[in-house]
Amino acid sequence: MNKTTVEIKEGIKTHFIKTDIYKTDLTCIIITTPLKRDTVTKNALIPFFLRQGTKKYPSQSLLNKKMEDMYGASFNCGIDKMGDNVVLKFYIESISNEYALNNEDVLRENIESLLDIVFDPVQNGDLLNEEILELEKENLKKVINRKIDDKDSYALDACISKMYGEEKFGLYKFGYIEDVDSITINEISEYYNWLIQNSKIDLFISGNINQDEITEYLKENDNIKKLKPRTES
Repeated sequence: MNKTTVEIKEGIKTHFIKTDIYKTDLTCIIITTPLKRDTVTKNALIPFFLRQGTKKYPSQSLLNKKMEDMYGASFNCGIDKMGDNVVLKFYIESISNEYALNNEDVLRENIESLLDIVFDPVQNGDLLNEEILELEKENLKKVINRKIDDKDSYALDACISKMYGEEKFGLYKFGYIEDVDSITINEISEYYNWLIQNSKIDLFISGNINQDEITEYLKENDNIKKLKPRTES
């Protein structure tokens, strides 16, 4: 197993893990941003929002069909808390190119699809899709309300909240019910654009990969080109 890191743009790094142990390749995009009380609920909405489609595949069903065409590739996303930061995670796992029946470059499709999901979502002009926002606000409220059903997790979150209050580490990673309804499409669109242009971004690509070819592809990818350089905090 060989691990290397390449900076494809200032503040945006790709971490390559070359291995032939597995029959699948994994591409992951990690966005790291500080925990704040006024943005924690917006952060939680972003993965819910982006999973609904891209400009190229503007619905979840079309995006799922794309995954099926990639030999049943699997897409998932989520959010975690790490210290005083919140981490948004997006990843696609697909079969390695050597197992494709018709010599398709499945890894290239894997990377391109994930970049589209994170950086080229469904939009109406300069705004994200308002219908998706209303749907995912309801889904997020269900997730927040459901935490009480897991007694162990709820007790731990309640303990941390009591100990740290509204200090960064005390914030709940999925945000707060009282904040969800007030988030407007203008507000979440503005915040999404700020997030991708200012946060720390790391890509992880694992599998039997050609690092030089992927690095060149990433540097020329339109989604990467539209991201501003940023300094690491």
